[in-house]
Amino acid sequence: MNLNKLVEIAEKNGKQYVKKRKMKYDYKMLEATNKDEAIVSILDAVKHNAVWLNKCQSYVARTTIGLKTELKQKFLDLLPEKDVIDLFVELKTEYYNYKDNTRWA
Repeated sequence: MNLNKLVEIAEKNGKQYVKKRKMKYDYKMLEATNKDEAIVSILDAVKHNAVWLNKCQSYVARTTIGLKTELKQKFLDLLPEKDVIDLFVELKTEYYNYKDNTRWA
C-alpha cells in the first residue's frame, strides 16, 4: 500500500471514531418532584454519561456513577429520601452550570 492510501484509510477511520464519540448536545435532564422521579432522573443522566457528571464530587454521586448498572437502582432505593434529593439537586446544579457555560452567545 502506498502512503496516500494509508492516509486515506486513517482519515476515514478517524472520522468514524469522531462520529461515534460525538456528544449529544440536545440532552435534557428530567425534572423531579419526589424521590421516585428523582431516581429516574438520576439514572437517566448517568445512563447518558453526560460530561458534566465529572463535576459531581459528593460521595453519593461518585458511588452511584461508579456502580454497575443493575446495582444503581437498588442503591438509590436504599438511600434515605433526603440523600436522593440532595444528589438530584447536585446533578441538576451541575447540569445547569454546564448549559450556561456551553451556550453559544
